[in-house]
Amino acid sequence: MHETSSDGAAAASQGAGKAVIPVQVVAGRGPLTFLRATAALCLLQTLMQGLLAGMYMGRDVDSIDAHAANAFVYTALVIVQLVAAVLVWRQNRWLKWPLAAGVGILLTTFIQVFLGEEGSTAAHVTIGVLMCAMQTTLLLRSLMLRVQDAPAAA
Repeated sequence: MHETSSDGAAAASQGAGKAVIPVQVVAGRGPLTFLRATAALCLLQTLMQGLLAGMYMGRDVDSIDAHAANAFVYTALVIVQLVAAVLVWRQNRWLKWPLAAGVGILLTTFIQVFLGEEGSTAAHVTIGVLMCAMQTTLLLRSLMLRVQDAPAAA
């Protein structure tokens, strides 16, 4: 049922059309900066992979070697990104999503490499788009975290 009281109507009209995203405050500026940097690099690598794949599909057959080499660079960066997520989680045990995202992206990367080596183009491209969305989400969510202020020295 709909809220019909005047208090409910006023509350509904004030919050109408506004998305409320809670601010999460975390400890550890270093690990968070490390996570943000690696997430940004991983996202750039994902976009580079898409560019190289597009070149290959556009009949630039030489770009497949760069695409394959970049896959190993991306995989190494994703492992570093997972280490950064673990460091953030170690200082903020209640914050589980960076660790889950890091593990999910790493597993998806392994599946992606396997599909690429097997030549399953349709699945490989689809998973590539998914990975780009996952990396974008991880980067944006990490940028929404706020670092806890250090206590004032006495």
